[in-house]
Amino acid sequence: MDTNDRSTRNLTVVALAAWFAAACVAGVMGSINEPTRPPLVLLGFLVTPIVGFVIAYAAGASFRAFADGLSLPLLVGSHLWRFVGLGFVIAWLYGTLPAGFGIPEGFGDIIAAAGALALLPALRRGTAARGWLLAWNVWGFVDLVSAIMMGVLYSNGPLGLLSAGTVTTRLMVTFPVSLIPTFFVPLFLLVHALIFKRIAHLPNTVRSDDGC
Repeated sequence: MDTNDRSTRNLTVVALAAWFAAACVAGVMGSINEPTRPPLVLLGFLVTPIVGFVIAYAAGASFRAFADGLSLPLLVGSHLWRFVGLGFVIAWLYGTLPAGFGIPEGFGDIIAAAGALALLPALRRGTAARGWLLAWNVWGFVDLVSAIMMGVLYSNGPLGLLSAGTVTTRLMVTFPVSLIPTFFVPLFLLVHALIFKRIAHLPNTVRSDDGC
């Protein structure tokens, strides 16, 4: 790894650490929970990193090479964290998340994580079918977008059009769970985007030399 590549990697790690730290501070301070106004802080955590990534990817050849060089098994395998969806289902059972959020988003994440787990052996062998990889990536991406929308619609804020009674998605903006919408969701939307780009250049069967 040359000096330029090492510098790009280090800057990326620093940027991720700063983003994570900011998400922690906002969560601890309760800035994410805005029951009397639109969720502007949450929107900022969703939009700012994505815009920053797009600018860095488009303008920086070194960063683009770094992002495109991440292995496909690493990108797919990183989605195993989405077994956290089991927690959403449990929270629904305990009455701390509404069914309209806990059930679809919980099982959506569980399916995404299970799909990543199922794909990993074939990706490592270089025998993964492009169609299955694409189907899994579409599912995972749509599930994250759905989680953002349903989380807002079931919130206790002015946009909580589907919220009824006392059960809302307030848990999702309470630290440390607030790290999911402020850090993990936008980060893994970007990971899905990188996988989409990789899929576009793959044959019907992923070979072992396709970034794996």
